[in-house]
Amino acid sequence: MSKVLTLDYENEHDYTLIGIHATLENYRLAFYLNSVLDIRLKRNNLDLDFGTSTSFFSLYTYDCNSTFSSWALIANKHVFDARKSVEKDYLFKEDYQTTILIQEKKQVDFFLKIDSDFDKLELNEIIKKVNTINNVITSYKIDPQTLKSKDFLIF
Repeated sequence: MSKVLTLDYENEHDYTLIGIHATLENYRLAFYLNSVLDIRLKRNNLDLDFGTSTSFFSLYTYDCNSTFSSWALIANKHVFDARKSVEKDYLFKEDYQTTILIQEKKQVDFFLKIDSDFDKLELNEIIKKVNTINNVITSYKIDPQTLKSKDFLIF
């Protein structure tokens, strides 16, 4: 008698995710995060893209060797010129379109992904520091397990 074994596997998302609402450009937010959090986010040579020719999400990363942590700032929105992708008759078409990385969190402008073991107090202190940045409306912790498209944040 043979038994059939099945293996159910789901990716573990063991990182901290912070949603940031801000009216800043990505490079300015990275600069301010570097200042208040004492990190060194740097723009990656390649942005996040998923095989589409129109959607590129800016990505800033920093690997801290002393704390063994990895930080990533990811834009959730990409605005592109739609006139390049439509035919010549675009009199009544919108000029710019927006693509969203994580559809369930359309209102979030940026995600700060931290691969490290923080306790609750340290995480609350990081969120407080992020909220002190001018033009950051708010920031808060997001549970990655609640996101349907959480696999877009694996890189």
